[in-house]
Amino acid sequence: MPDGLLPRLAPVLVAFAVGLAARRLGLAGPAHAARLIGLVAHVGLPALILGTVTRLPLAADIALLPLGAVFIVLAGWPLAAGMVRLARLPRAQAGVALAGTLIMNLAVIYPFAHAAWGTAGVARLAFFDFGSACVVLTLVYGLAAAHGRAGARPRTVLVAFLRFPPVWALAAAVAMNLAGRLPPEPVLEGLRLGGLTAVLAVVAALGILFRAPRRLQAPVVLPLLLRPLLGLALGAAWVTAWGLEGLDRAVVLAGAAAPAGFNTLVFAALHGLDREAAAAVVSLSFAASLLYLPPLLWLLG
Repeated sequence: MPDGLLPRLAPVLVAFAVGLAARRLGLAGPAHAARLIGLVAHVGLPALILGTVTRLPLAADIALLPLGAVFIVLAGWPLAAGMVRLARLPRAQAGVALAGTLIMNLAVIYPFAHAAWGTAGVARLAFFDFGSACVVLTLVYGLAAAHGRAGARPRTVLVAFLRFPPVWALAAAVAMNLAGRLPPEPVLEGLRLGGLTAVLAVVAALGILFRAPRRLQAPVVLPLLLRPLLGLALGAAWVTAWGLEGLDRAVVLAGAAAPAGFNTLVFAALHGLDREAAAAVVSLSFAASLLYLPPLLWLLG
C-alpha cells in the first residue's frame, strides 16, 4: 500500500465509525441520517463545488480527462440499465443499482492519487472529477428522480433536477471560472474545506444507515461488481481510442475504477429510493476499494 495512505483515509474511517457507534448506542437513526444527508445536499455539496470548480484551470489540452469521465458514465448507462432490467428489481432498488453503478466515488481516489503521483496526479484527477460531476448532477440525478418519488414523467424529473442546489452551484462555478471573476481566495478555501467536511458528514450518515446484509442481493451485488469492472473496461477503451499515455492514462483508469459514490446515498434519501441498499452499496464498495486500488495503482505505475 502506498506510503501515507492510511493517515489520509483516517478521517473517512473515523466518520463511518462514528455513524455506526451512534446507531448502536441509540443516539441516531435513519431519520437523523436522512436530515443530515439533506443538509449536505443543499448546503455542503454546493459549497464544495463552488470552492473547487471555480479554481480549475479549464485548459483545452487536457479536455480528454473530463470528457473521459463523461464517456464512462454515458456508455455505462445503457449497459447498466440492461443488467438492472434483467434482474427485475423493484423500482426503488433499480434506482439504487443504476446510480451506484454510474456514480464514481472520486473522493476516495484523491488520497491514492496523491500518494502515488503527488500534486500532478491530484490536479489531473480534478479535471476528471469535473467531468464526472457534470454528468452525475444532470443525467444520473434525473435517473434517480425518475426511479423515486418523482416518477418517470419528464416534466417532474426536470423540476426535481432544477430544484437540486448543486446544479445551480455547478453552473455558477463554471460561469465564474470562464469569466475570471472569482471570490477572494480565503472565501474559496473556506467553501472547499466546508464541502470536504460535508463529505465526512455523508460518511457518518452512511454509518448510521448501514447494516451488513444477511445475504447479498441483486441491488447491492450489481453495482458492487459493475462499478469498478465496467468502469475500468470503459476507461481502457477511452485511453486506447485517444492514445492517452503516462499520468493522463493512469488517472483515467484509476478514476474509472472508483467505488460507488456517496451521491448514491444522497439521491436515494432525496427521492425515496431504498436507503438501506444504497448504504450497503456505498460502504461495501468503499471497503472493497481499499483492497483493489493499491495493486491497481501499482500496476499503473
